[in-house]
Order: sequence, then C-alpha cells, then structure tokens
Amino acid sequence: MSNKRGIKFKILLNSLLSVVIFAIFLVYISNIYWNELLDAKKEKLQNIVEVGSTVVSHFIDLEKKSILPREEAQNRAKDTLNAIRYSGKEYIFITNTKAYQVLNPVKPELSGKDMSGFTDPTGLKLYVEIANVAKKSGKGYVEYMFPKAGSTTPSKKLSYVNYFPEWDWIVGTGLYMDDAYEAMTKFLQILLFACLFCIGTLIFIGVYFANSVVKPLTEVCLSLLSSSESLFKKSNELKNSSSSVIKYSKEQESSIQTTAAAISEITSMIGKTTELTSNSATLANNISGKAEDGEVSMKNMITSMQGIHEASSKLKEIENIINQIESKTQVINKIVSKTELLSLNASIEAARAGEHGKGFSVVAEEVGNLAHMSGKSSSEIQALLQKSREEVQRILVQTIDRVEDGQKRTLKVSAAFSDIVNGIKEINFQMGQVSDATKEQEIGVKQISVAMGQLDQLALKNTVESESSLKSTEDISTESNNLNEIVEKTEIVIFGNVKKLK
Repeated sequence: MSNKRGIKFKILLNSLLSVVIFAIFLVYISNIYWNELLDAKKEKLQNIVEVGSTVVSHFIDLEKKSILPREEAQNRAKDTLNAIRYSGKEYIFITNTKAYQVLNPVKPELSGKDMSGFTDPTGLKLYVEIANVAKKSGKGYVEYMFPKAGSTTPSKKLSYVNYFPEWDWIVGTGLYMDDAYEAMTKFLQILLFACLFCIGTLIFIGVYFANSVVKPLTEVCLSLLSSSESLFKKSNELKNSSSSVIKYSKEQESSIQTTAAAISEITSMIGKTTELTSNSATLANNISGKAEDGEVSMKNMITSMQGIHEASSKLKEIENIINQIESKTQVINKIVSKTELLSLNASIEAARAGEHGKGFSVVAEEVGNLAHMSGKSSSEIQALLQKSREEVQRILVQTIDRVEDGQKRTLKVSAAFSDIVNGIKEINFQMGQVSDATKEQEIGVKQISVAMGQLDQLALKNTVESESSLKSTEDISTESNNLNEIVEKTEIVIFGNVKKLK
C-alpha cells in the first residue's frame, strides 16, 4: 500500500501524524490540568471541613470530659460553625444520617427539618446521598446541582463531608465548580489556539519540505530518463552499425579469399611462363650456334618461332588474369571504402556515447586502421598489376612484331640467311628481356600473394573485433535497461505507483 503513494504524500502523512500526536498530547495535558484543578478544589474543601471537624471534635471532647453537657456543647459547636465564612459567602453545614438538616447558616429556617425528600435538578436526593457516603466511608465527596445564593439557576457543586458518630453529625461544605470550569475553558482556548497554530505550521512545513524534496528529485529523474533513452537509442544505433560492420567484414573476407585464390593461379601461370621463356632463350642460343647448318637451323628457328607464338598466347592469358585481378582489387577498394566509412560512423557514435563508448571507439579506430592498411595494400597490388599489364602488353606487341618479322625473314632465308642469324641474335636478346620481366612479375605476384594473405588475416581480425564491438554494444543496451529500471524505482519512491514522468 505504501508503494502506491509518492514521497510527497508520505511526508504530508508524517506531518498529519505529527499533528494527531500533538493533539493527543494536548488532550492529555488538558486532562492533567483539569485533574489538578479538581484536586485543588478537593484539597480546599477538605481543609475547610478539617477546620469544622476540629471544632466539633473539641466540643465532643468537652462532653466526654463532662465539662459541658451534650446540648450545650452542640449549641456552642453550632454557633462556632455558623460564624465561619470563606470565599465570600461559602459556609459549613451540618446534617445527620437520617437526612435531617442540623445547621444551615444561610437558610436557618431549614435547620431541624427532614431533607430526605430534597432532590437536585438531576433527581439526586442530596441529603440521603450525603448520609450514605458518611455511613459507608465516614468521609467523602458528593457532586450535585445547587443554585447559588440569590439565584434560581442550579450550578454544579462539589461537597466534602466528615461523619461524627458520637453525635450522629455529618459536617460538610461545598464549592461551586464554575471557577474551575472557567479556568478550564480559558486553558482549552489557549490550547486550541496553540494546536491550530502548530497544525498550520506543521502542514506548511510539511508541504514546503515535500515540494523542496520532490522538485529536485523530479528533475534528477527527468535527467536520468532522458539520458537513459538517449543511451538506449545510441546503443541500438551502435548495434546496427556493428552488425553492418560484421556483414561487410565477412564480405571483405570472402572477396579477399577469392582474390588470393586467383593470385595463386596467376603465380602458377607466371611460373610456367618463366619456364617457357627460359626454354625459348635456350632454343635461341642453339639456333644461333647452328645457324650455319642451314635447313636444320631453319627448322629449329621455325620451332622457336612456334614457341614464341605460344609464349605470346600465354602472355595474352596473363593479361586476362591481370585484368581479373584488377577487377577483384576494385571490389576490395569498395569494401575498404565502406569499412572506413563505417569505422568513421562508429567512432562518432562512440564519442557521443561518452564513457560507455570508449571501448567501442578503440575497436572502431582499429577497424579504420585495418581498412586503411587493406586500402594501401590494394593500391599497391593495383599499381603492380598495372605495371605488369603494361609490361606484358609491351612485350606482347614486341613479340608479335618480332614473330612477324621472323616469318618474313624465314620466307627470305634463302636470299638473306645472314639476316636470319642477326634476327636470331636479336630474338635471343629480346627473350632475355622477357625472361627478366617475367621473373620480376613472378616476384611481384608473390608479394601480392603475401599482401593478400595479410589482408585475409586483417579481415579475420576485423570480423572478430566487430563481433566484440557488437557484444560491447549489447552490454551498453543492457546497462541502458538497468538505468531505466533505476529510473522507474526512483519514480515509485517519489510519486508512488502512479507514473508522473514521460
């Protein structure tokens, strides 16, 4: 039940409880004050009756000592008590257990009369009740209604009586309670004013304190809620970005593996080309040594020319493979561009996330570095491929020209055999250049293969880091949900189960 109410309600409830406790305390104080007034009144009555009792006891002793006869002793006791007055017109009366009035100083005509039938406005038989108290306890208090002297309006009065069995006298006196009620009324008025003042003060303090507590807590809750929602949105964005990075990293890894396989095939083809070029150079040397053998040399030259033609065909195949490598490299460049863009976006989002995004910022930076290295290696591969393609094209054009020239010289060999020897020497020189260029291509392609292996490893690391980044993003999302739960609990503390924010 208490959780359904907010902190403001609880503070006000505590203030009201304080008011109730204060009111109960005031009632308790009032009761104590009234009892003190009543005790003071009773003590005064008792003291006055003690005076009258002392007088009666004195004359009883005189009778017992036979100093005075009973009748004279009683008369002298009556005269003494009849003369006593206090508080203005208050007096001491005497009655007996038979409800007869023995002495009434203010109404002498009642003395000696039977008062057993006298009743106050409430129906109480006053003198019978006094006789009962005297016979039962010897002394005691009696409350009744009795009009004041000169008035017909009854007022509440309290009497104290003391019984003397020797003479069957009941000595007593009474005091009106008006002054006590008046004093109590004034006291209650003062208490009521104090109570109202304290209630107003406590309620004002409670409302002021509740507002002073709830307002800053509300602002804190709003700030927490705003931060939680912002963090939740950013974590979702980071999560989506990480998923995209993982996707593109896997695509990059697949493309790099495909490119590496293609480069491996190119390396094999270049090795074969190098072998064929070496064979062509050997054949050219043999032709040069046997140029004087005539027809045999011509056949060797034709064979060499066929080998050169085949080599030129292989060079065309190499050119096609280089074009394929360049196409794959362009794909790698696109993937690198996307990776760098995603790394930049991830860095920006990590910076916005503040402390929660520091780890992801490092991952994003590492992804950017890997992408930059991939782009650099791809550019180097493309430059080497461009150089290889230009060299192959140049050699291919030269080879085709030389082959055509060799064919023409073959047709004219009978007329200018010496020119064939010179042409063969020239071919031998060109084949040496082709062999050197092919070796350089082989070295370059091997370097490309190593770089592609490194790119493959980097792509694998990129994928692992992206998955780690995704896990970090999920942790941020979890923390955001925890922050939302904290805000909801704070709302319950401040406002109860009734939602006030949002």
